[in-house]
Amino acid sequence: MSSQNFDIQKLHLSSKPVQMLAAIILAVLIVVVAYFASFQSQMETLQTAKDTETELKDKYEKLTIKVANLENLRAELVLIEDSISTLIKQLPTDAEIPNLIQELHQAAASNNLTLNHLIPRQALSEDANIQRLPFSISVTGSYDQLANFARDVGHVSRIVTLSSINIAPEDDKNNKPDSTKPAKPANRFVLTAVASTYKAVDTDLPAASAASGAASAAAQ
Repeated sequence: MSSQNFDIQKLHLSSKPVQMLAAIILAVLIVVVAYFASFQSQMETLQTAKDTETELKDKYEKLTIKVANLENLRAELVLIEDSISTLIKQLPTDAEIPNLIQELHQAAASNNLTLNHLIPRQALSEDANIQRLPFSISVTGSYDQLANFARDVGHVSRIVTLSSINIAPEDDKNNKPDSTKPAKPANRFVLTAVASTYKAVDTDLPAASAASGAASAAAQ
């Protein structure tokens, strides 16, 4: 049958081979159209679902690792809280500041140092809960005595730090002969520093006033 004589309306009158060929072609066309119309969109949906599944698996694995470490993190948190509690207990209260200043005097005296001055400065707020109470301190003695003094300051009953440390030879004029004063040993140095302690913020008693009063009492 030539293409010129082919009439689709008379296909049922054609021979069996022609009808079968036409049916096969029609079936192929239907499958192709159905694939592009339906299966292609489903494949895209499936690929999107696979990508989402991979992302969720990654998140799940990360969460699983976090959950596995949760107990360790809780244990570390307890240790940190205990450490903070221990440090806070080492901070002096307002009532203990006079004793702390007295300990600084004793540290100087036990090392045969001359305590030139111990002057409180303005209290500084380190954060909402902690105040730093700085004192200007100056002592005079030999290098070994100064080193022992710095060591002893680190061993007082409450936390005290030394900063802005400066060591300089004692002024030569202080070693000039004076019949009215005992001769001072040579190789003496003057240590000036800022000795700081810390306290929990207490609104009932201004820290600076307490420190100032304590320093005056200790000096007397």
